Amino acid sequence: MNKVAVDDFFAAWSIYDRVVDLNYMFHDEIYRGIATLLMERFAARPFSILDLGCGSAQHFAKALQGRRISRYLGYDLSETALGQARRNLAPLNCPVEFKQADFFEGLRAGDEKYSLIFSSYALHHLTSSDKGRFFQIARERLTAGGLLLLIDIGREENEDRASFLLNYCAWIQSNWNNLPQQALDLIFNHIRQCDFPETDAALDAMAETGGFVRGVNVTRFLWHRMWIFDSNHTIC
Repeated sequence: MNKVAVDDFFAAWSIYDRVVDLNYMFHDEIYRGIATLLMERFAARPFSILDLGCGSAQHFAKALQGRRISRYLGYDLSETALGQARRNLAPLNCPVEFKQADFFEGLRAGDEKYSLIFSSYALHHLTSSDKGRFFQIARERLTAGGLLLLIDIGREENEDRASFLLNYCAWIQSNWNNLPQQALDLIFNHIRQCDFPETDAALDAMAETGGFVRGVNVTRFLWHRMWIFDSNHTIC
């Protein structure tokens, strides 16, 4: 998506904020799992974070509470979202920096390595070839023992993109009852133009080609999922 498309999506009735507040994409459940994962993985050890497509960071900020963060760098195209992220992450009292740029551009910028690369509901906007390149570059930007943590939508193994679009939009129409139809229509337009989700198997193959061990799908709510890709050892 270009910057105008992203800002339009965030600005119109604050649609995405409303979707998040209503927990329609299972943010509450997914981020509870993330908080547990980060506690188990890093405990009291300091770690650095590259957040790609950080949005408002509303839920991620809560999941990071109690952790020792040595540096946080967030990328997003939306100026609106970045302003919200600055406020949401301020209580963490750690070095925080934001850059207004495409998340893939942010991944490719510089050569600093991070303990954790995180991206939420952004990867599915890339083509399959760019997703493969994403994994290759992400592996290069991680420290030894670092993690790539992804939240995103994914297709079922027997579900092609056309079927996904039909099924996902039908589910939204039936279940996102607290949004006006005009907002739903904008969401459907965004999905049909910009969403290119992969299956678990396809992401696993891309990640392994990029140098990760096999991914672990640790959270799954319909099409909404969280994957962990470890840079040098298998997660049990």
